[in-house]
Amino acid sequence: MPRSREEELLLTELRAAFAADRRGFTAQSERASEVLILSRGHFRGIWRCSDGQYSFTPGGYGVATYGAASVEEAVHYTLEHVCRDARESRASV
Repeated sequence: MPRSREEELLLTELRAAFAADRRGFTAQSERASEVLILSRGHFRGIWRCSDGQYSFTPGGYGVATYGAASVEEAVHYTLEHVCRDARESRASV
């Protein structure tokens, strides 16, 4: 199944944000309507796209914990919450 326009846009925007951020995060897509977030190769969570809505499920969770109505909101949430949480857990080790 081909990627949706929503997924392509989210993947492109996240990759651009991560390239500027340089903290070791990457975004990749292996299935239609899903964008994986990785931190130095470790799974941090997954965005799912459907009908213009985005839902984020953190690694280790079985259900989404956050919903976004736009790509911009999803990217902002990822940078402010997912990336920050990864930094904090590395600092506490």
